[in-house]
Amino acid sequence: MNEKQKRFADEYIMNGCNGKKAAISAGYSKKTAESLASRLLRNVNVSEYIKERLEQIQEERLMSITEALALSASIARGEPQEAYSKKYDHLNDEVEKEVTYTITPTFEERQRSIDHILKVYGAYIDKKEITQKNIEINIGEYDDES
Repeated sequence: MNEKQKRFADEYIMNGCNGKKAAISAGYSKKTAESLASRLLRNVNVSEYIKERLEQIQEERLMSITEALALSASIARGEPQEAYSKKYDHLNDEVEKEVTYTITPTFEERQRSIDHILKVYGAYIDKKEITQKNIEINIGEYDDES
């Protein structure tokens, strides 16, 4: 796979899987962009590269189980957590205000984190067992005529 094909694949991912835009952004001709994009997407090397990049991006974006449990443990211990807030003006396309602050978990949040950790390790019983028992009632003799 050459550099231009690699650039196309990266642009394809960044453009939300729009082949024509990706081809143009990668430097291919506007006239042939659509047909070329279709051909490039059928290319085994290009499609395999796109698949690998998407998997890599997904892994980077997803929180690992270890990371999630570490965060839950930190909250359960009551350790202060860093938070970030950003106010964005979409009309002027600029950030108006950015704030970083520290939050101390409340007792309820700490308890939920403890419950979460216990559930993950199977030490927390969250189910109620319902047992069914048949009851037999004897009414006596039955008579059709009465």
